Amino acid sequence: MSVRRMPLLVRSLFVLAAVLGGAIGVRAAPASSPAPVIDHHQHLLSPQGAALLNTPDVAKDIPPAVTALLRAHEAAWNDAAKLAPLYAGEAVVLDVGGPTWLQGRTAAAEHQAKRFVRPYAILPLAWQGDDRSGHLAALYSRGEGDARRNVGSVAMRLVREDGMWRIAMVYPVFPGPVLEQPLDAERLVALLDAAGIRRAVVLSVGYWFQSPHFKVDDPVRRTREENRWTAEQVARYPDRLVAFCSLNPISDEALMLLEECAKDGRFKGLKLHFGNADIDLTKPEHLRRVRAVFAAANKARLAIVVHARGGDDYGTRHARLLVDELLPAAPDVTVQMAHLWGGAAFAPEALAVYAEAIAAKHPATRNFIFDISDAASAGGTPQTAALLVQRMRQIGIDRLYYGSDAAFSGHPDPAASWQAFRKGVPLTDEEFARIAGNVAPYLRE
Repeated sequence: MSVRRMPLLVRSLFVLAAVLGGAIGVRAAPASSPAPVIDHHQHLLSPQGAALLNTPDVAKDIPPAVTALLRAHEAAWNDAAKLAPLYAGEAVVLDVGGPTWLQGRTAAAEHQAKRFVRPYAILPLAWQGDDRSGHLAALYSRGEGDARRNVGSVAMRLVREDGMWRIAMVYPVFPGPVLEQPLDAERLVALLDAAGIRRAVVLSVGYWFQSPHFKVDDPVRRTREENRWTAEQVARYPDRLVAFCSLNPISDEALMLLEECAKDGRFKGLKLHFGNADIDLTKPEHLRRVRAVFAAANKARLAIVVHARGGDDYGTRHARLLVDELLPAAPDVTVQMAHLWGGAAFAPEALAVYAEAIAAKHPATRNFIFDISDAASAGGTPQTAALLVQRMRQIGIDRLYYGSDAAFSGHPDPAASWQAFRKGVPLTDEEFARIAGNVAPYLRE
């Protein structure tokens, strides 16, 4: 799962992908298509994981005078006379009920004073500006901790006018965003039943708690707790679910946590997420640490699922290091590339390295397989869809395994993910049927 600090952005991207998918006229899925036997890439969402996603990462770089302006706005939330001096003379506010733009300080203040029925806080998420103007993304929120609820989100433009910061534009979005709710094994099995899928590989998100993108107390303890919670949930459905533990492979505690997972006995493999750990394989120390984890997993006979994208520059160099340095460190276990090319935005250069290494019978690729979770997101144009199919066939259909990823943060559930894959990737019906029936080697042992 690719969630970092802004699950709201992830949700927006999935909505946009759905809209674009309809706009470009991707082909319709067949009326009847065989359901996958296994979902090889799934996640649960624990209460502590949901709390992590639901805790806003409040921006720290806001000028003190802008912070004071926001606090003054909160205090005067329903008082138009007190709100008016906080707005620029030519301020505009979107009345979403229209929708229409209201212009002028007085109109803006009167609208905002009537828009909310109770006090609220303005939680700033992102700021960009200078000493004259700036843009702010924020949440309208009420409550603290588990009791906090998002009323809406807002984009603001602020300007310096007469030596004072004032609000020049307000673009609100209501309601929400809705807070994430835990997704336990019972709910996941119900989703699998609805999709006609027999089993799922459940990848712990313990790596979230060791990620620099989240700030938590005692990250090692929290990672252990998340792995333990995942194992306990999976144990409720031993005929349906299989657990993988997870950790940050460049942390000082990585090998210790891996040994604990191996001794636990309830985990079939290990999930590594380079993006959440900010791993760059071109850095020798990162490569050394990750290679040690691959070797330890191999010794413990733990399969590996790897989200290989670590940053925006992920491409040829990173993919070659994975093939030439990491795969040889784990020659005896299955290594499963997550999201076909390694996760997040389509990386054709990395996918080309993997496909060509397999076509050339690189010895390190003997146990190298790929799950196709989110592969449909790359097929937005006929050209990229055709490239996907070319590389998938070059890899070999027998190395491709169905996965749908987490059914939260706006991501589609297992049934919808399968339909999106069938609509977005122009494989043949026979190829789809083969992928649906493929079962990873670590589940056949």
